[in-house]
Parts: sequence; structure tokens; C-alpha cells
Amino acid sequence: MSSLHQQAQRLESWVRESALPFWASQARDLDGGWYEHLKLDKSPDAEAIRRLRVQARQVYVYALADRLGWYKDARNVADTTFDFMLEKGYKPDGKPGFIHLLEPKCTVHDDRRDLYDHAFYLLACANVGTRGDQIAAEILEFINTQMTSEHGGWLEGVPHQLPRRQNPHMHLFEASMAYYDLTGDRTWLRYTDKVYQIFRNHIFDSQNHIIREFFTEDWQYWENPKGDSAEPGHGVEWVWLLGQYERYSGIDTSLYAGQLYDRAFKGQADFLNDEEDVTGRIRRDTKRLWVQTEVVKCHLAQTERGFAGSSDMAAAAIEGLFQYYLNDDGSWVDQIDRDGVPIAKTIPVSTFYHVICMAAEAVRISRL
Repeated sequence: MSSLHQQAQRLESWVRESALPFWASQARDLDGGWYEHLKLDKSPDAEAIRRLRVQARQVYVYALADRLGWYKDARNVADTTFDFMLEKGYKPDGKPGFIHLLEPKCTVHDDRRDLYDHAFYLLACANVGTRGDQIAAEILEFINTQMTSEHGGWLEGVPHQLPRRQNPHMHLFEASMAYYDLTGDRTWLRYTDKVYQIFRNHIFDSQNHIIREFFTEDWQYWENPKGDSAEPGHGVEWVWLLGQYERYSGIDTSLYAGQLYDRAFKGQADFLNDEEDVTGRIRRDTKRLWVQTEVVKCHLAQTERGFAGSSDMAAAAIEGLFQYYLNDDGSWVDQIDRDGVPIAKTIPVSTFYHVICMAAEAVRISRL
């Protein structure tokens, strides 16, 4: 088996030479915005509803590529995408915040303000430099005045709906750390501290060593069967995020990270399922690509902690991605079944956010 250094180099080359140019040329419209997905023949689906947060994710993708020097036109792509996101989705009805969905022709399809979405708008703002700061300040004002819950954390959106989810809080955690990393502004660490307390008090299940997904208004577990759903991809994503938080805050998160890590793999480095229950019983034994990119990042986080064997597990997982998911032309397979057979009906643009972060972390950790 190849070493982590070799696999990281392979991944970097694939992103630079294949993925970044492929997606920039194949998945954008004439206005500089991104389609929701490609069809299996690699052509864009121009009739699909678009999630506005996909634009935010692509801002992150190409801004990161620009900082790494991986794609010569990356800054222009990121800035153009950010402009498109603002023009089409920011306060088009005069109300605070970004809308949720666009029609294929880029008019408003769903004007709901969603917390999960706004975590990615913050991430986008962090990645375009000072031009994003005013928008970020307005987003924070909006979510802190209209989405704050008396029970802690933030509500699902405007209008609010149940169940509450851990997922938006996880991505607010991520976006706040990104802002701190890129600006050094310690104000953002206070937001990460808030989310970390929610993680400790509610999201992390200390009995089963998993991430709980769905909650009542006051953070009780949602009724079953939805309430005892567990997404292994989120469990390993938290391992990586806890590693980042420890780097920035100095707070020891190794207990939680270790318990999540041990539960996820049970001593093995296989691909993870899309859904199980809290006891580990499989509910969906399909395997999406984004989950496996978080597997790699999880192993990398434990490698940085000095966890024995995790470097080899990261390398093996990357090798598996090239075998089952990553195509030579820069596209990918979104989902496989239990036998490794592709079953996805589309090629989502949104997955690039997971892929490039994994690649950047693999390169960083391999050089330590």
C-alpha cells in the first residue's frame, strides 16, 4: 500500500489537473453561477432547482484553491460565484438573510431562511476577504436576533420548524473556525465555544459514543425512529472539527474525538454506511462519497494527534476513493451500494466542498 505522502500527492494532482478545471468548465452557467448537479453524461441539468448554498460551497472551493495555488483562475471563479450568490439570493424580497432555493432560471423558488444554509454563507464570506465582512456581520445580526433559541443554540430558520438538527450547529462551528483562521479575530472563537458547549451537552451521546441528529425544542432526543438515527459521516466529521477546535482554542477534545473514532471504525478502515441507528444496526448500507471524504479527514485528524495507525488508514481510504469514486476526468460517483456498484442518478456539484477540504488536509498532514 502507498504511504500517506504518496496518496496525498496523488490526490493533489487529481484536484489540480482534473477536478478544478473540469468543474469550472462543465458546471457553470453564463452568469457565473453553478448548476445543482451534472447528469451522468457529464452535462449540466439546467432544469434542476438550485440550492443557493451550493454557490457558497463553490466560493469556498475555489478560494481555497487560490490560496493553495492549485488553479490559476480560482480567485476569479470564487469572486464571480460570490457576486452571483449575492445578486440572486441575498435579500431579494427586502427581508434579512439569504433565500433557500432558486428556480432553474435563478428566480426565487423558496424564500425560507435556513440556518444550515447561513452557516455556508458565513463560510463563503470568510473566504472572499474583507469584501465579505459586512455581509457576515449582517448574517450574524440576523441569526442572533431571529434564530436564537431560549434553550440554547439557534433555531432551524425563519420560519422555524421541528425537529431541531445538529447539522447546522456543526457547520456554524466550522464557519466560525474558518473566520478565525483567516482573520485572527478572536470574536469568532466565542461562537465556536458556544457550539462546543452544545456539542458536549446535547449533540454528543456519551452512552453510545455517537452524534445525535434530531431534537425537540428543548434539546431532548426526537421521537423514534427518526430520533435514534445516526449518520456515521457526521460522527467522523466531528472528529476532524474537534481536532481543528483544539488547534485554535487549546482545549483538549481528545476524549470525545477518540470515542467517536473508535465507534465509527470498530478497529477497521472500511467505507462507512450512510445511516445506522444508535446501536449500530444498519439502516442504509449505501455509501455516499461525502461520507468517505470525512472518513479520510477523520483519520488525518487522528494522525495529527499521533494516533497509531491512522496515517495508514487515511492512505488506504484515499486509495479506495480512486478505486470506487473519483474519475480520471475530475468528476465523481456520488454513491455506491454494498457491493461497490454506482447507484447515483446525478453528479452533485456540492460534493466538491468535501473533496477539496480532504485533499488540502491530506497534503498538510502528510508534510508534518
